[in-house]
Amino acid sequence: MSGDHGDGLPEEHEEHGNHEAWVIPYADLLTLLMAMFIALFAMSTVDQAKATAVQNGFKEAIGGKVDSSVFAGTKGNTIVPGQNAGTLNGANNPTANGGEASSAINAALAHAQAVQQAKASEQKALANVEQTIKDAAKKLGVSSDITFQLEGRGLVVRVVSDQVLFDSGSAVLLPEGQRVLRLVGTALGKIDNPLVIEGHTDSTPIDTAQYPSNWELSGARAGAVVRFFTDIVGLDANRMRPEEFADRKPIATNATPEGRAKNRRVEIVVQSKAIDQLLSGYDLSDKTTGSSGSNAPDLSKIVGSLASGG
Repeated sequence: MSGDHGDGLPEEHEEHGNHEAWVIPYADLLTLLMAMFIALFAMSTVDQAKATAVQNGFKEAIGGKVDSSVFAGTKGNTIVPGQNAGTLNGANNPTANGGEASSAINAALAHAQAVQQAKASEQKALANVEQTIKDAAKKLGVSSDITFQLEGRGLVVRVVSDQVLFDSGSAVLLPEGQRVLRLVGTALGKIDNPLVIEGHTDSTPIDTAQYPSNWELSGARAGAVVRFFTDIVGLDANRMRPEEFADRKPIATNATPEGRAKNRRVEIVVQSKAIDQLLSGYDLSDKTTGSSGSNAPDLSKIVGSLASGG
Protein backbone atom coordinates (compact mmCIF):
# COMPACT_ATOMS: atom_id res chain seq x y z
CA MET A 1 0.00 0.00 0.00
CA SER A 2 1.12 3.48 -0.68
CA GLY A 3 1.20 4.48 2.99
CA ASP A 4 3.31 1.50 4.17
CA HIS A 5 7.04 0.98 4.46
CA GLY A 6 8.65 -2.07 3.07
CA ASP A 7 8.25 -3.90 6.40
CA GLY A 8 4.52 -3.54 6.29
CA LEU A 9 4.27 -0.90 9.06
CA PRO A 10 2.27 2.27 8.42
CA GLU A 11 4.23 5.38 7.69
CA GLU A 12 4.66 7.68 10.73
CA HIS A 13 3.89 11.34 10.06
CA GLU A 14 5.91 14.01 11.85
CA GLU A 15 3.84 16.00 14.35
CA HIS A 16 3.97 19.73 13.75
CA GLY A 17 4.36 21.62 17.06
CA ASN A 18 2.29 24.77 17.80
CA HIS A 19 5.03 27.35 17.95
CA GLU A 20 2.56 30.18 18.73
CA ALA A 21 1.17 28.72 21.97
CA TRP A 22 3.11 31.35 23.99
CA VAL A 23 0.83 34.11 22.69
CA ILE A 24 -2.09 33.14 24.96
CA PRO A 25 -0.30 33.31 28.34
CA TYR A 26 1.59 36.38 27.14
CA ALA A 27 -1.71 38.12 26.32
CA ASP A 28 -3.09 37.10 29.72
CA LEU A 29 -0.01 38.56 31.39
CA LEU A 30 -0.38 41.83 29.50
CA THR A 31 -4.05 42.01 30.44
CA LEU A 32 -3.25 41.52 34.11
CA LEU A 33 -0.50 44.12 33.98
CA MET A 34 -2.81 46.59 32.28
CA ALA A 35 -5.50 46.01 34.93
CA MET A 36 -2.95 46.49 37.69
CA PHE A 37 -1.67 49.77 36.27
CA ILE A 38 -5.22 51.04 35.71
CA ALA A 39 -6.04 50.26 39.34
CA LEU A 40 -2.87 52.02 40.52
CA PHE A 41 -3.66 55.00 38.32
CA ALA A 42 -7.23 55.17 39.63
CA MET A 43 -6.05 55.07 43.24
CA SER A 44 -3.45 57.79 42.72
CA THR A 45 -5.48 60.20 40.57
CA VAL A 46 -8.06 62.70 41.80
CA ASP A 47 -11.33 62.25 39.94
CA GLN A 48 -11.79 65.85 38.83
CA ALA A 49 -15.28 65.15 37.49
CA LYS A 50 -16.41 63.78 40.85
CA ALA A 51 -14.75 66.67 42.68
CA THR A 52 -16.53 69.15 40.43
CA ALA A 53 -19.84 67.36 40.97
CA VAL A 54 -19.41 67.51 44.75
CA GLN A 55 -18.50 71.20 44.55
CA ASN A 56 -21.57 71.94 42.42
CA GLY A 57 -23.70 69.96 44.86
CA PHE A 58 -22.55 72.17 47.72
CA LYS A 59 -23.17 75.31 45.67
CA GLU A 60 -26.67 74.26 44.66
CA ALA A 61 -27.66 73.02 48.12
CA ILE A 62 -26.32 75.96 50.10
CA GLY A 63 -27.20 78.60 47.55
CA GLY A 64 -23.86 80.35 47.67
CA LYS A 65 -20.27 80.18 46.61
CA VAL A 66 -18.01 77.44 47.82
CA ASP A 67 -14.27 77.98 47.63
CA SER A 68 -13.06 75.82 44.75
CA SER A 69 -9.73 75.53 46.54
CA VAL A 70 -11.36 72.81 48.64
CA PHE A 71 -10.94 70.57 45.62
CA ALA A 72 -8.10 72.24 43.74
CA GLY A 73 -5.80 72.92 46.69
CA THR A 74 -4.52 76.25 47.97
CA LYS A 75 -1.30 77.95 48.98
CA GLY A 76 0.99 75.73 46.99
CA ASN A 77 -0.99 72.54 47.38
CA THR A 78 -2.35 72.50 43.84
CA ILE A 79 -3.04 69.75 41.39
CA VAL A 80 -1.45 70.61 38.05
CA PRO A 81 -2.64 68.62 35.04
CA GLY A 82 0.23 66.78 33.45
CA GLN A 83 2.50 67.07 36.47
CA ASN A 84 2.28 63.94 38.60
CA ALA A 85 -1.49 63.75 38.17
CA GLY A 86 -3.29 63.28 41.45
CA THR A 87 -0.23 64.26 43.51
CA LEU A 88 -0.28 67.41 45.60
CA ASN A 89 2.75 69.67 45.73
CA GLY A 90 4.46 68.95 48.98
CA ALA A 91 3.86 65.23 48.65
CA ASN A 92 7.56 64.78 49.34
CA ASN A 93 6.61 65.50 52.94
CA PRO A 94 3.68 63.13 53.56
CA THR A 95 3.98 63.47 57.33
CA ALA A 96 3.29 67.19 57.19
CA ASN A 97 0.35 66.78 54.80
CA GLY A 98 -1.07 63.96 56.91
CA GLY A 99 -0.82 66.10 60.02
CA GLU A 100 -2.71 68.96 58.37
CA ALA A 101 -5.45 66.62 57.19
CA SER A 102 -5.72 65.04 60.62
CA SER A 103 -6.02 68.45 62.27
CA ALA A 104 -8.73 69.49 59.83
CA ILE A 105 -10.67 66.28 60.44
CA ASN A 106 -10.40 66.64 64.20
CA ALA A 107 -11.58 70.24 64.02
CA ALA A 108 -14.56 69.26 61.86
CA LEU A 109 -15.50 66.43 64.23
CA ALA A 110 -15.25 68.73 67.25
CA HIS A 111 -17.43 71.31 65.52
CA ALA A 112 -20.02 68.70 64.57
CA GLN A 113 -20.13 67.42 68.14
CA ALA A 114 -20.64 70.95 69.46
CA VAL A 115 -23.47 71.48 66.98
CA GLN A 116 -25.15 68.25 68.08
CA GLN A 117 -24.98 69.34 71.71
CA ALA A 118 -26.39 72.75 70.82
CA LYS A 119 -29.17 71.12 68.81
CA ALA A 120 -30.16 68.89 71.73
CA SER A 121 -30.24 71.88 74.07
CA GLU A 122 -32.24 73.89 71.55
CA GLN A 123 -34.81 71.14 71.04
CA LYS A 124 -35.37 71.11 74.78
CA ALA A 125 -35.90 74.88 74.74
CA LEU A 126 -38.34 74.62 71.83
CA ALA A 127 -40.23 71.88 73.62
CA ASN A 128 -40.57 74.18 76.62
CA VAL A 129 -41.90 76.96 74.37
CA GLU A 130 -44.41 74.57 72.84
CA GLN A 131 -45.63 73.45 76.27
CA THR A 132 -45.92 77.07 77.45
CA ILE A 133 -48.10 77.95 74.44
CA LYS A 134 -50.21 74.83 74.93
CA ASP A 135 -50.83 75.65 78.59
CA ALA A 136 -51.78 79.25 77.83
CA ALA A 137 -54.01 78.19 74.93
CA LYS A 138 -55.79 75.69 77.17
CA LYS A 139 -56.55 78.38 79.74
CA LEU A 140 -57.99 80.65 77.05
CA GLY A 141 -59.94 77.82 75.45
CA VAL A 142 -58.22 78.17 72.06
CA SER A 143 -56.24 74.93 72.02
CA SER A 144 -58.04 73.75 68.88
CA ASP A 145 -56.85 76.82 66.98
CA ILE A 146 -53.12 76.04 67.39
CA THR A 147 -51.12 73.00 66.30
CA PHE A 148 -47.40 72.28 66.50
CA GLN A 149 -44.90 70.40 64.40
CA LEU A 150 -41.20 69.95 65.12
CA GLU A 151 -39.24 69.86 61.86
CA GLY A 152 -35.61 70.06 60.81
CA ARG A 153 -35.94 73.79 60.31
CA GLY A 154 -37.34 74.29 63.82
CA LEU A 155 -40.68 74.45 65.63
CA VAL A 156 -43.69 75.26 63.44
CA VAL A 157 -46.60 76.92 65.28
CA ARG A 158 -49.65 76.67 63.02
CA VAL A 159 -52.63 78.97 63.61
CA VAL A 160 -55.79 78.57 61.53
CA SER A 161 -56.97 81.72 59.84
CA ASP A 162 -60.65 80.89 59.40
CA GLN A 163 -62.76 82.89 61.88
CA VAL A 164 -59.78 83.04 64.25
CA LEU A 165 -57.13 85.31 62.78
CA PHE A 166 -58.97 86.82 59.81
CA ASP A 167 -62.32 87.00 58.09
CA SER A 168 -62.56 85.54 54.60
CA GLY A 169 -60.65 87.67 52.07
CA SER A 170 -59.32 89.99 54.80
CA ALA A 171 -55.97 90.68 56.42
CA VAL A 172 -57.36 92.54 59.44
CA LEU A 173 -56.73 90.66 62.67
CA LEU A 174 -59.84 89.61 64.59
CA PRO A 175 -60.04 90.03 68.40
CA GLU A 176 -59.87 86.24 68.78
CA GLY A 177 -56.77 86.14 66.62
CA GLN A 178 -55.12 88.87 68.65
CA ARG A 179 -55.65 86.85 71.84
CA VAL A 180 -54.05 83.82 70.23
CA LEU A 181 -51.10 85.78 68.84
CA ARG A 182 -50.52 87.54 72.14
CA LEU A 183 -50.02 84.28 74.02
CA VAL A 184 -47.85 82.88 71.23
CA GLY A 185 -45.75 86.04 71.05
CA THR A 186 -45.29 86.16 74.82
CA ALA A 187 -43.86 82.64 74.78
CA LEU A 188 -41.61 83.45 71.84
CA GLY A 189 -40.24 86.47 73.72
CA LYS A 190 -38.47 84.08 76.10
CA ILE A 191 -36.16 82.85 73.34
CA ASP A 192 -34.15 84.66 70.69
CA ASN A 193 -34.49 82.30 67.72
CA PRO A 194 -35.18 83.86 64.32
CA LEU A 195 -38.84 83.76 63.27
CA VAL A 196 -40.37 83.30 59.84
CA ILE A 197 -44.05 84.26 59.54
CA GLU A 198 -45.66 82.41 56.62
CA GLY A 199 -49.02 83.31 55.11
CA HIS A 200 -50.99 80.51 53.38
CA THR A 201 -54.36 80.43 51.61
CA ASP A 202 -56.55 77.83 49.95
CA SER A 203 -56.92 77.50 46.19
CA THR A 204 -60.07 79.63 45.93
CA PRO A 205 -59.20 82.56 43.63
CA ILE A 206 -59.51 86.12 44.86
CA ASP A 207 -59.61 89.20 42.65
CA THR A 208 -60.24 92.46 44.48
CA ALA A 209 -58.77 95.91 44.20
CA GLN A 210 -56.84 95.35 47.43
CA TYR A 211 -55.85 91.72 46.80
CA PRO A 212 -55.61 90.85 43.10
CA SER A 213 -54.55 87.29 43.97
CA ASN A 214 -53.84 84.96 46.87
CA TRP A 215 -50.21 86.06 46.79
CA GLU A 216 -51.12 89.56 47.94
CA LEU A 217 -53.59 88.21 50.50
CA SER A 218 -51.16 85.74 52.06
CA GLY A 219 -48.41 88.38 52.12
CA ALA A 220 -50.70 90.92 53.80
CA ARG A 221 -51.70 88.39 56.46
CA ALA A 222 -48.08 87.48 57.22
CA GLY A 223 -47.25 91.17 57.48
CA ALA A 224 -50.18 91.79 59.83
CA VAL A 225 -48.87 89.11 62.21
CA VAL A 226 -45.35 90.58 62.11
CA ARG A 227 -46.72 94.05 62.90
CA PHE A 228 -48.74 92.67 65.81
CA PHE A 229 -45.71 90.89 67.25
CA THR A 230 -43.62 94.05 66.87
CA ASP A 231 -46.07 96.77 67.92
CA ILE A 232 -48.21 94.97 70.50
CA VAL A 233 -46.13 92.10 71.90
CA GLY A 234 -42.81 93.95 71.63
CA LEU A 235 -40.74 91.37 69.78
CA ASP A 236 -37.64 92.54 67.93
CA ALA A 237 -38.50 93.16 64.29
CA ASN A 238 -34.98 92.19 63.22
CA ARG A 239 -35.58 88.55 64.14
CA MET A 240 -38.73 88.25 62.02
CA ARG A 241 -39.32 87.85 58.31
CA PRO A 242 -42.74 87.58 56.59
CA GLU A 243 -43.19 85.26 53.62
CA GLU A 244 -46.18 84.59 51.40
CA PHE A 245 -46.97 81.23 49.81
CA ALA A 246 -50.56 81.69 48.54
CA ASP A 247 -51.95 78.18 47.90
CA ARG A 248 -48.60 76.61 46.96
CA LYS A 249 -48.11 74.58 50.15
CA PRO A 250 -51.39 72.96 51.15
CA ILE A 251 -51.50 70.64 54.15
CA ALA A 252 -54.90 69.20 53.20
CA THR A 253 -57.01 68.73 50.09
CA ASN A 254 -58.61 71.78 48.52
CA ALA A 255 -61.47 69.62 47.23
CA THR A 256 -63.47 69.84 50.49
CA PRO A 257 -64.50 72.76 52.72
CA GLU A 258 -62.74 71.13 55.68
CA GLY A 259 -59.49 70.80 53.75
CA ARG A 260 -59.62 74.38 52.51
CA ALA A 261 -60.20 75.60 56.06
CA LYS A 262 -57.00 73.85 57.17
CA ASN A 263 -55.02 75.36 54.31
CA ARG A 264 -56.06 78.91 55.29
CA ARG A 265 -53.47 79.41 58.00
CA VAL A 266 -50.48 81.32 59.31
CA GLU A 267 -47.36 79.40 60.28
CA ILE A 268 -44.87 80.83 62.75
CA VAL A 269 -41.57 79.04 62.21
CA VAL A 270 -39.20 79.22 65.17
CA GLN A 271 -35.99 78.60 63.27
CA SER A 272 -33.26 76.32 64.52
CA LYS A 273 -30.11 78.18 65.56
CA ALA A 274 -28.14 74.95 65.32
CA ILE A 275 -28.23 75.24 61.52
CA ASP A 276 -26.68 78.71 61.67
CA GLN A 277 -24.04 77.38 64.05
CA LEU A 278 -23.25 74.53 61.67
CA LEU A 279 -22.90 76.86 58.69
CA SER A 280 -20.79 79.33 60.67
CA GLY A 281 -18.19 76.61 61.07
CA TYR A 282 -17.82 76.60 57.28
CA ASP A 283 -17.89 80.38 56.89
CA LEU A 284 -21.46 80.29 55.56
CA SER A 285 -23.26 81.96 58.46
CA ASP A 286 -24.46 84.82 56.26
CA LYS A 287 -26.80 82.49 54.37
CA THR A 288 -30.49 82.49 55.19
CA THR A 289 -31.64 79.18 56.57
CA GLY A 290 -34.70 77.43 57.77
CA SER A 291 -37.84 78.25 55.87
CA SER A 292 -39.04 76.19 53.00
CA GLY A 293 -39.14 79.21 50.73
CA SER A 294 -35.66 80.41 51.55
CA ASN A 295 -32.18 79.30 50.59
CA ALA A 296 -32.10 76.55 53.19
CA PRO A 297 -29.26 74.09 52.67
CA ASP A 298 -30.53 70.79 51.36
CA LEU A 299 -28.06 68.18 52.66
CA SER A 300 -29.67 65.48 50.55
CA LYS A 301 -28.29 67.18 47.43
CA ILE A 302 -24.82 67.18 48.92
CA VAL A 303 -25.03 63.53 49.89
CA GLY A 304 -26.50 62.68 46.51
CA SER A 305 -23.63 64.34 44.71
CA LEU A 306 -21.10 62.46 46.81
CA ALA A 307 -22.82 59.14 46.21
CA SER A 308 -23.42 59.51 42.49
CA GLY A 309 -20.00 60.86 41.68
CA GLY A 310 -21.48 63.22 39.10
